[in-house]
Amino acid sequence: MLGSTSKIGKYYVYGSTLISAFIVFLIFTILIISSWDAITTVGLDLLKFQWNPATGEFGIIPMLFGTLVVTFIALLIAVPLGIYTAIFTSEILPSKYRFIVKSLLELLAGIPSIIFGLIGIAFFSIWVQNIFDLQSGRTIFTAGILLSIMILPTIITLTDDAFHNIPDKYRETAKGLGLYKFEIIKEILLPIAKPDLKGAILLAFGRALGETMAVMLVIGSIDRIPSPIYNWLSPGQTITSKLGREIAETSFGSVHFSAMIFMGLLLFIIVLILTILSQNSLKSNRRLYE
Repeated sequence: MLGSTSKIGKYYVYGSTLISAFIVFLIFTILIISSWDAITTVGLDLLKFQWNPATGEFGIIPMLFGTLVVTFIALLIAVPLGIYTAIFTSEILPSKYRFIVKSLLELLAGIPSIIFGLIGIAFFSIWVQNIFDLQSGRTIFTAGILLSIMILPTIITLTDDAFHNIPDKYRETAKGLGLYKFEIIKEILLPIAKPDLKGAILLAFGRALGETMAVMLVIGSIDRIPSPIYNWLSPGQTITSKLGREIAETSFGSVHFSAMIFMGLLLFIIVLILTILSQNSLKSNRRLYE
């Protein structure tokens, strides 16, 4: 009886894995088929800087640039803030308060993105507009600030778990050698947790790339690269905000629709690669804990 139950459980796990892999493959196949018209018709012109469906121009570079810059700003803000917060909750905060504080921080992950978008319009865009004396606060920089708040729970949770999973023998040995708390964190714990930190950053990167609604409300949605290129206080566009605004206006089966799906395919591939890299990084560090 126990053996048959074990076999059922094993087949259930294998079946779930195969179904999940098939779903990923199916999504990839559908995106390839739907974007094939743009790939064959537009070709390398997809890598141009102009997007104007009326004249048959479908350059995705402005959206790709906006996606990468907004994500870079978000990571630049969220990574150090998230890591320092996780160090505090894991290594400095008394254990009886850790669960409460960590739970409150993780509540950020449960807030709908539309709420973040409304907060961005009501507060962050106004602050950016007033601080930098702009005509509009809906800029690439505003989107990056808002996105950094949205990915903070991912970085904090994974980093906190990384430190918390390090065996206490490392801390006890370091204390026995006379190291201070700061030295233990810097010289012992951070190097051990480094692969997990990389995995957390990569997962946050993927999370940031896929965000749509909040970014769409505050980025300004202009299909061009800023001039000069480092002027992040100008409006821009990301792949997700472009898809969210324009996909409903396209005709199914048209080259315009196919070019939009191609942007989704590109985003899917990037996120898939980041997920694989992050899982490999997290897996490599588990061997240190075993």
